[in-house]
Amino acid sequence: LLIGSLPLGLPNAGKSAVLNALGGRALVGVSRAAGRTRRFQTHLVGGGAVRLCDCPGLVFPSCAPPALQVLAGAVLLAQLPEPFSAVGFLAARLPLPELLGLGPPPGGAWTAWSICE
Repeated sequence: LLIGSLPLGLPNAGKSAVLNALGGRALVGVSRAAGRTRRFQTHLVGGGAVRLCDCPGLVFPSCAPPALQVLAGAVLLAQLPEPFSAVGFLAARLPLPELLGLGPPPGGAWTAWSICE
């Protein structure tokens, strides 16, 4: 989706789906997984009165920990080597066992593994 001259959106944020909705038909391919849009695309609609542009998502380098990037939606959970760091990141900041209605921890203390289990 291009507003003015600024491409907006992280990968898999719905830019192509919005373009298709605005165009009233399938102008570009969409996918549930990121990476479907591989190049800049321009489509004229309304007799050429409106130009819709689609581009791949932009990801800027981040110094945030990978677990936080997953929780922010900037990185897919599947891209983490293991999901427990994201759960541990949350558990260190929120009372996850209470929020999830979990009973006493097995073995005396909650871990990311035992919360997931």
